[in-house]
Amino acid sequence: MCARPLVGACYVSSMIRWLAAAGALCVTLLVADARASVSIAVTWDGLLRESTAAALVTALDGRAIWEGDRIYTYTHVRVDRGVAGELATGDEAWVRTMGGVVGKVGQVVDGEPVLTRGQTSLLFLHPIPARPAGAFDVTARGQGQFPVVADEKTLPHLVRSTSAGALVAPRTPGPVATPRLAADVVHGRVIDDVARDVTAAWSGTHVR
Repeated sequence: MCARPLVGACYVSSMIRWLAAAGALCVTLLVADARASVSIAVTWDGLLRESTAAALVTALDGRAIWEGDRIYTYTHVRVDRGVAGELATGDEAWVRTMGGVVGKVGQVVDGEPVLTRGQTSLLFLHPIPARPAGAFDVTARGQGQFPVVADEKTLPHLVRSTSAGALVAPRTPGPVATPRLAADVVHGRVIDDVARDVTAAWSGTHVR
């Protein structure tokens, strides 16, 4: 029995068994699914409020399975830095994204996060209902992923994901000021500064 299911081989094995069982049930082949995406740009407060965890993670490996008539990819990630919420530094988790390749069938879904092996990103996450503990979706899809970029001239910093797809500004009623958009708050800033903003705002957006 695992005292903490997110950490170590016990949790990873239980999730792998679930993925194997789910894959065995899905044998129907469909044509590849590629569709454009236009989304409303997520606000900073909205991204925080709809997430249960914010963490800097590195993608380790992944596997794709059929769920109904769609292919989903579950990426195994290591938490390099727990920023806020239910994931702590050193934990492991699985992050689900729409699309992937099973056998000879592939599906590409515009607007989804892209988790490449070895890539580190700040992810805003929420748990997937009816899945083993430690399985998450990315909040606001590609808008909830901020890859880490580093070069010789700058400190490691976060950028908006290029996979978020086309975005339109959210509507605001009457003379209300336009809320801050998540991408505007995070893009181009160093990790520590964004982490401080997340932790400072987290309690205000998670009042119980």
